[in-house]
Amino acid sequence: MTTISSIMNTTLSALQTQEAAIAVTSSNIANVNTDGYTRQTVVISSTSSGTTASSKRVYDSFVIKQLCSAKETLGEYTAKAKYLDSIEVIFDESEGTGLSEALSDFWSAWQDLVDNPTGSSERSILASAADTMANYLNTMSSDLTEIQEGIDDDVVTTVAAINEDLEQIAALNQKIAAATAAGQDASTYQDSLDLLVEDLSSLVDISTYTNDSGQICIQLSDGKPLVDGDTCWSLSTTTNTTTGLKDVTWLDNQGNATVITATITGGELGGELEVRDETIVAYQEQLDTLAAAIIDAVNALHTTGYDLDGTAGVDFFTGTGAADIAVNTAILDDPELIAASSSADSTSDGSIATSIAELQDSLAMNGGTTTFGDYYSALVSQVGTDVATADSKYETQTDVVETYQNLRDSVSSVSLDEETTKLLMYQSAYTAAAKVMTALDEMMETLLDM
Repeated sequence: MTTISSIMNTTLSALQTQEAAIAVTSSNIANVNTDGYTRQTVVISSTSSGTTASSKRVYDSFVIKQLCSAKETLGEYTAKAKYLDSIEVIFDESEGTGLSEALSDFWSAWQDLVDNPTGSSERSILASAADTMANYLNTMSSDLTEIQEGIDDDVVTTVAAINEDLEQIAALNQKIAAATAAGQDASTYQDSLDLLVEDLSSLVDISTYTNDSGQICIQLSDGKPLVDGDTCWSLSTTTNTTTGLKDVTWLDNQGNATVITATITGGELGGELEVRDETIVAYQEQLDTLAAAIIDAVNALHTTGYDLDGTAGVDFFTGTGAADIAVNTAILDDPELIAASSSADSTSDGSIATSIAELQDSLAMNGGTTTFGDYYSALVSQVGTDVATADSKYETQTDVVETYQNLRDSVSSVSLDEETTKLLMYQSAYTAAAKVMTALDEMMETLLDM
């Protein structure tokens, strides 16, 4: 049997329900411009004694996972594009200066010596041109090494940022579990957690899942755990004794380190490691191959010739690669030591100078299929292609991230118009319930008067 008392209880629950709904809507409106805020929706349920209101976060877990994956790729190409743009400057030939021009001047100087084998000015110009070419190779090699070392420092910084995210995620997991156990709203913690996971995804390739307590669990792509509940594992760096560069390590609960450098393939850290350990190394090796081939080819001919005094030629170049190629200091000090002649008795012969000048067009590279100049041009083209690819993928991935962010926002962001409409609806329901309560109060007074 329905009584005034039961009606009052029902009306009271209606007031409390609409009040809770207004509180949720007000929170949405207050956070309309809060970065990472996930809209909450009111869930009103009917009970035997009236109604109850609860709230839940409005989000699409699939879109969020796709966004994290997209940010991981974007992080990788952000790093690659940044470093490759710096590397491209080293191989810049657009101003008519660079190694290509230096190589051309070097071979031309030999040809000039062919025309006048005993000329002192031709010999001085040749020594200077050779020194300029060697210096270009030295500088390019050292510049690449400098960028590599800079990336090495960035690896340490990125690992520190990863660890900071991991610690904050574990701390939030603990707060979420405590709030859930106490029946409290954990949505603010979960919003912060989502932002941290997005940031972590941009730094390193990870996989995630949510446990029964609403906590995020995170693993590296190779399966090593990073966060499980309120427990987190750390990454660290250690110097590789062979390369002198930093290896990335994963630390277990006993502090034992496992090198994981080779298994990291995504995020900023993956991009940094790839450019540092693969891209730059490949460029260095090609420069070294070019320098070594020039050293060997020129020295092989020069040591068979004779200088202006009829003395057998010495090595024209010293060194083994781009980093240390140099003109023999004895020749720099005295260009008369350049062995242009094939005969000790005829210093005006110039046949050795001719043979060395002809090296410009010889197929001395890539197993006898490419000239020195074409080999270097191919390297410059490769650098340009790598830069263009990285820049293009960075731009494309930026658009992909923006697309998923828009999809997330279309589901989770706050619409002021929508929330205002809901606020008016809940306010009207609250006012109506209040009027019922007023009517019931008057009925109770009438009953008591009787």
